[in-house]
Amino acid sequence: MSSQDPCLCMNLKGHKKAVTDISFNPKQVEFASSSEDNSIIVWHGQEKMRSYNFIGHTNKVTALEYSPNGKLFASASADFSVRLWVPTIRGGYTDFKPHQSTIRTVSFSNDGSQIITGAHDKSIKLWDSKTQKFITSFLGHNSWVRCAKFSPDGSMLISCSDDRTIRMWDTRSGHLIHTFPLIKSSPQYIAVHKNNNYIAAAIDSGSVRLYDVKSRKLQQHYTLHEQATCVDWHPEANYLISSGTEGRLVIVDVMEGRPLYTLTGHKEDVNTVKFSHDGEYFASGGKDDHVRVWKTNFII
Repeated sequence: MSSQDPCLCMNLKGHKKAVTDISFNPKQVEFASSSEDNSIIVWHGQEKMRSYNFIGHTNKVTALEYSPNGKLFASASADFSVRLWVPTIRGGYTDFKPHQSTIRTVSFSNDGSQIITGAHDKSIKLWDSKTQKFITSFLGHNSWVRCAKFSPDGSMLISCSDDRTIRMWDTRSGHLIHTFPLIKSSPQYIAVHKNNNYIAAAIDSGSVRLYDVKSRKLQQHYTLHEQATCVDWHPEANYLISSGTEGRLVIVDVMEGRPLYTLTGHKEDVNTVKFSHDGEYFASGGKDDHVRVWKTNFII
């Protein structure tokens, strides 16, 4: 670690309601934010930030993610639709309705060929990203699906739900591999380690938990927030960042097993936080309608 602390670079105002999700483009100096105002904003550049609004959803946008090649991003909404956008000033889109309920999560496979969606109908569905053709469903959750992600090698799906479980699924067969039960709290968001070996989970009890994929056991547990809302791995994977309803961001050194930094600035709940793909920056968004961009200042 350097002696420099993470610092705020930009405080961006563009949304009219709470920011719900953030995703960095893997190939460009840009990132996108989604909001309860039904819109998505793509923020481009570093010194002179430009922004483009993407309007079309008829209800709040709950989640978004760039494709691995950066040529598309997918958005999910409470209008029951997923849209695939071209992130340019003239950005066209394709839309489809994978569920008949609010969609909470959308994510690309590592090669960009597939998309998973999860919704209030308790299901997770797998789709071909080019044709939007349905492939299969993953059924077993007993309440809303909050988040679903591919493992980096594509062999598994990881999901979390208001049924107080985190589940691992076999991507090809659709079969359930393992369930991590939580007793008195619900997972809100999950992030999978780039080496496939750890799952980080943000829990509404305020904790951030690390689960070992191979041993299928809880490895680390941190009480960091009033309610944890989001978690993300640094690309070097030695660090985690989490957000909470009390307005804080916390950076954890996983190797040392301790929190390193607590960052404030948001005036209300922080709903989302994500590292850029080079790890040099991270961005956060929340109920105060603002997006904040931070310089990591880590030396790995």
